[in-house]
Amino acid sequence: MLRCLKLNCSYSRLLQVNQRARLAKQIRTIVLGIETSCDDTGAAVIDQSGRLLGECISSQLSTRYGGVIPTFAMIFHRDKIEGVVNEALKQAGVGIEDISCVAVTNRPGLKGPLLVGTDYAKYLCSKYNKPMIPIHHMAAHALTVRMEEDVKFPFMILLISGGHCILGIAKDIDDFVLLGASKDDSPGETLDKVARRLRLHSLPNMRDISGGRTLEIFAESGDRLQFPVGVPLREYKDCNFSFSGLKGHMDYILRRINKTSDFPSHEVLPQARDICASVQYSLTKHLCERVQRGIEFVEYDEMMEVGGTLVVSGGVASNQYIRRSLSHVCQELGWRAVYPKPKLCTDNGIMIGWAGYEFWKQQRGIVQPKDVFDVEVSPKCPLGENISDRVTATNLKCKWIKLDSSW
Repeated sequence: MLRCLKLNCSYSRLLQVNQRARLAKQIRTIVLGIETSCDDTGAAVIDQSGRLLGECISSQLSTRYGGVIPTFAMIFHRDKIEGVVNEALKQAGVGIEDISCVAVTNRPGLKGPLLVGTDYAKYLCSKYNKPMIPIHHMAAHALTVRMEEDVKFPFMILLISGGHCILGIAKDIDDFVLLGASKDDSPGETLDKVARRLRLHSLPNMRDISGGRTLEIFAESGDRLQFPVGVPLREYKDCNFSFSGLKGHMDYILRRINKTSDFPSHEVLPQARDICASVQYSLTKHLCERVQRGIEFVEYDEMMEVGGTLVVSGGVASNQYIRRSLSHVCQELGWRAVYPKPKLCTDNGIMIGWAGYEFWKQQRGIVQPKDVFDVEVSPKCPLGENISDRVTATNLKCKWIKLDSSW
């Protein structure tokens, strides 16, 4: 009899422990992030402390097609997304039933890829009765650095990628002000096209490396003084960007070389390294000058205190020459520049999961399960209010900070 009572007590305690464990698991906040805005299918799982539990990314070999082809990208996402999400959950050691909410990129980006990710998130939210947090892709880039650094609002942002170039201020997780943006091409697109125009992708081991990264490698051993390229928009007293002229100038250089040389057109020019160095320097100087004016403007306008923080993110922020140059400018102005790890600069599910975590923590932007099918995708979506006219009206004259010629 006593033995039976002891067994019953032990069994009862075991049930209580299991019940508490299940309850703790239910209370625990876990965010699933999904990213499909361009050509990378990414997913990540973040817990209530902001810790990364699991991640998976599947990248398309877009360089083989000369760039991203939206139809191909959409098909690729459709084929990969379930496996990518399942792998992230498996690494995290959780099931979809344990997830508190699903954060997904729904703006801006390529429409087809955005639809694939958002529709899959809707499916998960509907089937498992989970809320959704729609995420602005560029806001996620801006916020990712807070996963690793203690960066408090407000801070300045420079978001440079293959699709965007934005200089602004992050005042809160969902409150941004834009000082300037690109009027034409993006820096990533420019670097990629210059690399392709120089046929760098035809070299051994370069086929599957992005054009921007290939150009950076070549520029390291090049002399930018051999083919000087002008810095865009110097005569305009604003914080906007323009990169189309860099490609036009490079075409002029190539035509000039072809007139004086019989070098085969299908091979890489011997002068390619010098051209890469020149283009990279001009593009970097353009970024640095716009950032310098932005910093001087926000201090003059008292939008931010002296000695603020610049967060640089997006795929082009992986370029080490650009990082060194921007850090130098910030240091000269008494600011600090911070960057996410290169892995987090490119598109990934981690940044969407982190942005979802930030929104969930403050209970903002949450769409209940019954309303998820009302969420739409927006291929073009501004990040915030554009006050570039105010920058122009201030008519600031800047004494440009020189970049170290030994870099």
